[in-house]
Order: sequence, then structure tokens, then C-alpha cells
Amino acid sequence: MYRIKKIGVFISHIYGNYQSLLCTGIVKKAKEYGYLAEIFTSNDGEDLGEYSTGEFHILNIPRPDDYAGIILASGTYRLPKLRQDIIEFLQNHFSCPVIDISQISSPFPQVILENHQPVRELVLHLGNIHQYKNICYLGSSVDQCSDALRKAAFLEGMKSLSLSVKDRLYSCDYSQKGIQEALRQMLTAVPCLEAVVCYNDQIALTVISLLKEWGFSVPGQVAVTGCDTLEFGQKIPPSLTSVTFPIDEVGETSACLLFQLIHKKSIPSATTVYARPFYGCSCGCMENEPASSYFYTKKLYDRIVLLEQNLILDMHMSANLQGVNDIDDAMDLLAGFALSLPECREFYLCLYEDWDQISSHISRITFTSKEENNSDTVLLKLAIKDGKRLPECTFTKRCILPDYLYDSQTSSYLYAPLFFGSKCFGYLALSFTGQKAGYPFSFISWLLNVNNMLKNLCDKKNLGLLVGRLEDIYARDELTGLLNHQSFVISSQPAFERAIAEKQSVCAFMFDLSGLKSINDSFGHTEGNFAIQVLAHAIENSAGKEDICSRLSSDIFQILGIGYTLKQAEQFIENVHKYLDNYNKLHTKDYRILTNCGFCFRFPEKASEYDEMYEEAGLSLCQNKQNKKTV
Repeated sequence: MYRIKKIGVFISHIYGNYQSLLCTGIVKKAKEYGYLAEIFTSNDGEDLGEYSTGEFHILNIPRPDDYAGIILASGTYRLPKLRQDIIEFLQNHFSCPVIDISQISSPFPQVILENHQPVRELVLHLGNIHQYKNICYLGSSVDQCSDALRKAAFLEGMKSLSLSVKDRLYSCDYSQKGIQEALRQMLTAVPCLEAVVCYNDQIALTVISLLKEWGFSVPGQVAVTGCDTLEFGQKIPPSLTSVTFPIDEVGETSACLLFQLIHKKSIPSATTVYARPFYGCSCGCMENEPASSYFYTKKLYDRIVLLEQNLILDMHMSANLQGVNDIDDAMDLLAGFALSLPECREFYLCLYEDWDQISSHISRITFTSKEENNSDTVLLKLAIKDGKRLPECTFTKRCILPDYLYDSQTSSYLYAPLFFGSKCFGYLALSFTGQKAGYPFSFISWLLNVNNMLKNLCDKKNLGLLVGRLEDIYARDELTGLLNHQSFVISSQPAFERAIAEKQSVCAFMFDLSGLKSINDSFGHTEGNFAIQVLAHAIENSAGKEDICSRLSSDIFQILGIGYTLKQAEQFIENVHKYLDNYNKLHTKDYRILTNCGFCFRFPEKASEYDEMYEEAGLSLCQNKQNKKTV
């Protein structure tokens, strides 16, 4: 069996460019040290309503004893509570060293990407190289913590240039309307605006677009800078002056520091990796004009085509998975979609034993006994490796995946929880070819489809129990559990007609409880109901599997038997009497539970004989009661 040393990585929004590059650096360095990286990712902060509450189930997946060390990218979590829960989880359950990639304080040794001070260098570049004096800052009202640091760096730069900062600070959200309003305010307050330093490239590119739309030349009249170095900003004229993030270097540095801790070496409490300014043309520098945009245009076209294909695939996947009624059918469908995931080498869908457990509320309503599940067991429901589907199996929660799945070709696994709201189903595990350590944004809808499918299967199970309960309420007598009269007629008449067609005998039985009025008057209706239930049990216990039994009214019961001989009919009645006789001997009541009965035996030839037979059985019952009175 192949075993490999592991490190764990906690990160959110793995599809982001920053996160993907960060994990690529970690995975690359981990592989050099002979370690497997297991990456635990969530999508917290996406506005998906109550569905998103289950992101906290990411804490259920890792096994603390499995890891030599952990890297936490706590700066990627948009929900502060989830970030804090993960920190506490690591502190309370993991004894291995932890490195935190974060801009804010942390209880663990930190790797800090210093991407704020380069904003100061951009301001100095605008002032010293291009001689701009009317420089404004357009910050983010969304990412306020990071914005405060970049704003401070901007102010440092302005102070070094001895420039006024009055009416120079503005902020906006990421919407077109928000950026447009902030830019109008800026142009009104600073009529001779020369440069805009933006919080990030997204805002900067929108500012350039608006300025051009309003007749301004960029950088001829107004220079613009960003802070991200997005690919798009570098491929269109004017190429955007920005800040280059050495993100893969941050990942590699984090991994190297972690391995030093693993080998009992000391490291600083904080290690800084510095971002650097990138001077494009949007600030006025002309030497970095972008090359022909043909190849980038082609790349964008290919992305649009892929986006359209993913949209069609998402609709196709959603339509197919929503219609399934069985988990095995669902896995057969899902296997086809899993095989189409680009560069995906391994795909494992793991379900907890109680993934489809009925709710306690439904259990109470439907009188369903609580399901017994092994809380320590995980079901590997769908397993695909190197294009081949593997048999499903169970394994204990001591392992995150069965040991036999690991091999030396895999450099990382990516884990995502499967959930809907607070209900947790299990998790997905994926590995990709090469050192790829992320999935595209479109995979969010892929995950949502899988989660919706599992939720629908749970709902259908609960609904099935409710429908069954409603059918029981409609069809069953509440006191005895036998069919009520309406359901008896619906069930017995077709059986009677089949007996005619197959030339079988039919026996119509009728029973009543002897002395019910006396029991009610002397002992109360509760005891009367109890006696009726005992007679119902006697009839049900004596009847054959194919017999149809019902409570007609009060203490009167009807039974239809097919294929009886006359001797078997008499034996059935005798068995009912014996059951009651034994009951009366074993249970000391102040009254005896007795029955009267009558029956009609025939080989019927037409459907109209159905009513005739029960009329005759009723007369036989009355005669039986009369005979007892005269004895």
C-alpha cells in the first residue's frame, strides 16, 4: 500500500487567480519535499442565500492526525466567522505546525504579501517622473481593511511629494454606477485632475473606460494606475500601470517555512514577500506599449466559447440530475459529467452514512423509527481514476480517502463540502493532472447541481414517507390499522373479479365483537376500543397473506379470501376463536373478548355476486349470534 506524507491547505475561492497561483506555488514546493498537498476549499461570501450556510462543513473533512503541517490562507475568507472558526479548529485539534498567509494579525507564524507600499512608489513615480501634482485616490468601500492600508501608502507618497491631499480621497464599490459617481465627484472637486491611483485593476479599468467615454485622453489628459496586474489590463492599450503580485512566490515561501517548522527549525513570526510596481502606459510611460492584441483577442474568444459551453453543460446537468429518484441512477449520470471535467485525473464523491437520514419532524409525523447509521463510516459512492470508474466501498472516518487510492503520481487533492443549508451530505475530492491546484469559476454551478441533486433525493425520501402516511390515513382504520370500508371495496372488488376470471373460490367473512355494549357500559369506551383492537389482531393474525381485511364499522369486520376450500374457511374462523381464547386466558381482564362470525363460500360467476355474498355472510353472522342466545 502506498502512503505519502501530507500537508493541508485551507483556502477560500480556489477559482480566483490569486488563490490558484498561491496553491500552485504550495503544491510545487510540497512535491519537491516529497509531500502530498490536500487543499480544503469553500466558497464563503457568495450570495447564495441559505444554501451557503453549509460552507462551515469544510471543518468536517480533514483528519487532524494526517498532516505534518498546515498552511492557512486566512486572508481569502470573506466570512470573518468562518475564518475564526478555522483558526480555532486548527488550534484545538491540530498539533502540527501552521503557517498563515494573512495581512492581519494571526496566532500563527505569518507570510505577508506586502502589496500596499508599492502604491506609495506609484505615487512617487507619478510625481517625480511625470510631474503630476493633482493626483487623487479612488479606494474600495468593499474591502475596507486592505483599502485603509493602500490609502495610507497613497498619503505617504503624497506627503513625500509635498502635495495637498485636500479633496484627493474617494471610494466606491465595484459597480459601474458606484465608480461613475465617485469619478464625477472627483472631476468636480479637482477640475485639473492629472492622475487617479485606483485600489485595484478592476476599478482602474472602469475608470479608463469612463474617462474615454467622456472625451478624456488616457494618459494624455488623465493618468490611471491600478493594483493587481490583471492580464486584461496588460493586453489592451494603454497597458495599465499596476502592481505585480509574486503570488506563486508567496505560496512557495509559505511551504518552505512550513517545512522548516516540520523539521524543528525556528522561523520569524512574520515573513514578508514584497510586491513590485509595474509601469505600463496608462501612467504616461510609453516604452511598455502592449504588443499586438491578436493572440489575446483569440484567447478571450476561446474563453467566451468555453463559457457558453459551460453554460449549456450546466443546464444539461441540472435538468438531468433534478429528475433522478435513486442515488445509484444519479451516480451513473454524474459519472458522465465527471469524466468531462478538464484535466481532472481523479474524482471521488464521498457520502456520510446519514446523508439522507429523515428529519426528526418527518419521523414523528410518519411514525417512522429512527434510522440506525454508523457515524464513523463514509461511503465512497462514486470513484473515477484515470478515466475508469472504480467500485464503491465504505471506509472509516479515520481516513479522508481509502488508502489504496493514493499513489505517487498525485501531487494534490482538492476537497469541497457537499451540503445544502445546514444539512451536510459529505464531500468531493478531486485531483488534476500536473501541478494544477484549482478549478474554474464555472465549477461553482457544477457543485451546486450536485448539492441540489442530493437535497432533492433527501426531499423525495421525506416526501415518500409523508405520502405513504397520507395514504395510510386515507386507506386505514385509525383504531385497528386494517383497511377502512372504502379502501376494502377498492381492493376487494378487483380481486373478486380476478377470482371469477381464474375460476377460483371466494369466501366472504364477517365478524363482530360479542357484548361490545356491555363492555362500554361497564368498563368504558377505552376498554371497548381495546377489545375491538384485540379482535382485529386476532383476524389479522389468522388471515393469509393474500386475504383482504377491513373494519367495516364500530365492531364489524369484513374479510375477503380467495382460493379457500370450505375446510380452510372453517379453519380460519376457528383460528380467530383460538387466538381470542388464548388471549383471555393469558390476560386477566374483568371481561372476555369473544366474537360472532358468518361467512359465504362460492365459486362466483359474475361481479354482481360480490354484494350478494356479503349479504349472505351478514345473515350468517346474525344467525350465529341468534344461535348463541338460544343456547
